[in-house]
Amino acid sequence: MSKMILWLSLSIAGLVWAESKYTPQQLEARFYYDLGPAEVDVSSYPKKQQENYRVFAETCFQCHTLARPINSPIVERKDWRRYVQRMHGKTKIVAGTQISERDAEIVINFLSYDAQIRKVKNKAAFDAKSKELRLLFEDVQKERSRIQMEKDKKNIKESAPYTGT
Repeated sequence: MSKMILWLSLSIAGLVWAESKYTPQQLEARFYYDLGPAEVDVSSYPKKQQENYRVFAETCFQCHTLARPINSPIVERKDWRRYVQRMHGKTKIVAGTQISERDAEIVINFLSYDAQIRKVKNKAAFDAKSKELRLLFEDVQKERSRIQMEKDKKNIKESAPYTGT
């Protein structure tokens, strides 16, 4: 019986999402930068940074999309260090994830280098893309609200008529 209810719930959720103009991944975005590109073309980066990108991708993808750090507004190395240390701490309590101290430093090196290239040296392009992502995120949030309202409407049960007792 509970499997049937679960199946029906998932089917209804799927139908609601199917009616949406956004993908399930877009609808699950927690931050505007989750909606941006999930990879960086590192072909023009130094060989060491290309290797660092591979470690970054393998490490960070364990817990979230790569779009989150790639498109985040973080630029400064000290801020990346704090961010990665926080993620390192989370991997200690989430089964199946792990960031070694060595990998954490490699990730920080990549993110710091990449931020200087894409976010500082190409600030105008990065700012324009960030603005586009913020607007998209506002639309996605409205769509999430619409979907939730549709789900809530389907879950409302009519009350029993008043019998005068």
